Amino acid sequence: MSSVNWSNVTDLAQLPAQANNVSGGSFWTGMLYMMWIILIFMMIGYGFEVAIITASFLALILGIMLVYSGLVAWQWVLTFVGVLLSMFLYIMWSSSKRQ
Repeated sequence: MSSVNWSNVTDLAQLPAQANNVSGGSFWTGMLYMMWIILIFMMIGYGFEVAIITASFLALILGIMLVYSGLVAWQWVLTFVGVLLSMFLYIMWSSSKRQ
C-alpha cells in the first residue's frame, strides 16, 4: 500500500493530482464513472433512455473539465460521446420501427 508524500505537494493545484499518483492514475477516472452511474440511478424514474442520455451528457461536461485540469485522459471521456451517439441512434431506430 502506498501513501501520500505530502512534501511533493507545493501548491493547491497539485492536491487533486496527488490522488491519481497514489492510485496509479485511476482515481479521477473511477470517480467520473461512479458519478455517471449515480446520475443514471437518480434519473431512472424519468425513463431509461432519458436517464442514460442526461447522465452521459453531464458526465461528458464533467469529464471535459477533468481533462483540461489534467486528471483524466481523453479516451475515458470519449466513451460518453459514444454512449450518447449510440443512444441517439437507438432512439431513432426504435421510433421509426413503430411507424
